[in-house]
Amino acid sequence: MPRKEWVAVVNGHDIRVVNSWTGGTALYIDGECRDRSAGLFALTKARWLSARLKQGAPESGLVEVFVEALFSVKAQIVVAGHPVAGDSI
Repeated sequence: MPRKEWVAVVNGHDIRVVNSWTGGTALYIDGECRDRSAGLFALTKARWLSARLKQGAPESGLVEVFVEALFSVKAQIVVAGHPVAGDSI
């Protein structure tokens, strides 16, 4: 089963996005699953997942994952409005 991962380290936090056909897409921050989507298609760039770097801390950076998925999956990790890893979409 095809699986793709994108990773980044921001301010000492490990950020990982995992996509698979059967498991959907998940956002992990410091090893903890913080958001998940079972969606299959995103015809245009769409915000798919999001969470704060520090759970429950609204002042910490917002992590957003933008996805474009049809025949292949592209993902971009954005923290506080700045792309930090992933594909250019």
